[in-house]
Amino acid sequence: MTLADELSHGPDRVHNLAFGQFGIALIRKEDTLKKGREMGKNVNRKWKASAKMISLGLGASLVLGAGMQAQAVTVSTIAGSFHERGAIDGAGTNARFEFPQGILAAPDGTIYIADTGNDMIRKMNPSTKSVENVAGSDHRARYRDGVGANARFNNPEGMAISPDGKTLYIADSRNNMIRKIDLATKTVSTIAGHSFPSSGDGVGKEAGFETPRGLAISPDGKTLYVADSGNNAIRKIDLATNTVTTLAGAGKLMSGSADGVGVQATFHEPRSLAISGDGQVLYIADTRNNLIRKMVLATNSVSTLAGHPGFPGTLNGPGPDAYFYHPVSVTIDGNKLYVADGANADIRMVDLSTGVVSTVAGATLNGGVPIAGREDGSGVEGHFQFPGALTVYHGVLFVADTPADTIREVSF
Repeated sequence: MTLADELSHGPDRVHNLAFGQFGIALIRKEDTLKKGREMGKNVNRKWKASAKMISLGLGASLVLGAGMQAQAVTVSTIAGSFHERGAIDGAGTNARFEFPQGILAAPDGTIYIADTGNDMIRKMNPSTKSVENVAGSDHRARYRDGVGANARFNNPEGMAISPDGKTLYIADSRNNMIRKIDLATKTVSTIAGHSFPSSGDGVGKEAGFETPRGLAISPDGKTLYVADSGNNAIRKIDLATNTVTTLAGAGKLMSGSADGVGVQATFHEPRSLAISGDGQVLYIADTRNNLIRKMVLATNSVSTLAGHPGFPGTLNGPGPDAYFYHPVSVTIDGNKLYVADGANADIRMVDLSTGVVSTVAGATLNGGVPIAGREDGSGVEGHFQFPGALTVYHGVLFVADTPADTIREVSF
């Protein structure tokens, strides 16, 4: 049986296989063969076949075997305006941000945004797309607890929210602290860390962090996990006592990509965390290693889920065969782990049931060169500048397109 015969069992029967600068495009029989970027669009059209992706080289892939589905997606800008920086509240594209590097969907669907360049925490109504300030004040980077705009942050990044939606936790990266906001009163307080970078475990302000960037909270709301980027470590905070302990990673001077248990495992600037629904597994964007890691929390055993250590690339496929380029954020939706693959300017997905990596939004040119841009659109017509953070709510992805100063939506 030929490859075309193998693929023709899906609902969209393949008429031709087009070889070109985008690799192998699957062209449906009702489509006309087009050149250049038009050829690339066909890869993102909906089709389904009993198939498995096999890497042929950068920018090329082949389909045969068992089990892969491609989906059509739409990328749209829902708040902010491209490269128009500011700290303006307002609806949709009337709002202004500066270098947002954190985004989080609350249980009620409210979208919280770490407006990093403005040193503020903002929120967006998911229906009206209206943006307003929660805490902090624009371009007044320092440390101060307080209420609303009287509080101060210094480069807030990753966030987590309590299961009841009442408390927002923030990785205040340049203050080397973990902060929290009582959302009912907008009161900001510090739960752990102090202004000087350090790595010691301890209680509350006795503990030290260095550029903490990612947070995740256990389903029971009792434990906060921290990607302590500058210390190449994964830490945890007991929220009943604010006690900080190190779970994995060998420290600031011991960066690496070794799998192992606890301090035998090594990382290189882990930046983002996502936790499984049962609270048993932590997924880690190990950014400088270009890896996605996972840690079994019962044993603190760390292993590599996808990517090649130290080697950037764009290839999809089974975990060990896939490549990332500066993955900076992860979020989980059932058995799908979404990855903001920053320097590739696209959104990837790891199927946790199979370990297979695919691209869900964004596009690359011949040789795996990313297409960075601001364009909204379907499939590869939708571009990102550098997706710096992402979150998911009811199957829809919300992306902080960091240098574009915008919030984007990816719908399936």
